[in-house]
Amino acid sequence: MRKIYRNFISKEDALNMSKSIVSKVKILNNKNEFVEKVLNKLKEDFKFTVNENSYYAVEQRQAGHGWHKDTGSSNHMMWCQVGVSVLLKDGDSGGETYYADDDKETNKIKSNRKIYDLVAHTSDEWHMVTPHTGDRVVFLMFI
Repeated sequence: MRKIYRNFISKEDALNMSKSIVSKVKILNNKNEFVEKVLNKLKEDFKFTVNENSYYAVEQRQAGHGWHKDTGSSNHMMWCQVGVSVLLKDGDSGGETYYADDDKETNKIKSNRKIYDLVAHTSDEWHMVTPHTGDRVVFLMFI
């Protein structure tokens, strides 16, 4: 299952969040107003439990991310139930998100996500992000 929540965050909030690149902040140890807002929105459509491994991050990387499920390519995140992303700052080109079933290359579907949208999916969804140029920044959460 996957869902897009349009214009979830304001431009001002996105600019403020994109200034702090952080890696693997445990949700149970450090909830904040934005994390609470995301969790409350997800409760409308997804079943999940925040656990000791659940985390969020703000990252900037140009390499993209190949086909994967949020349980991890080597099953290192088997605890993950829902993956989340919010595009805080768009790059110059690239950075498209695609979903697919097991036959990834012939059945891939481009996500219709836009900057400031909250995109969520269950951890069993195959997805990828194409490489990009520019200063693309994304908020990620794994529950």
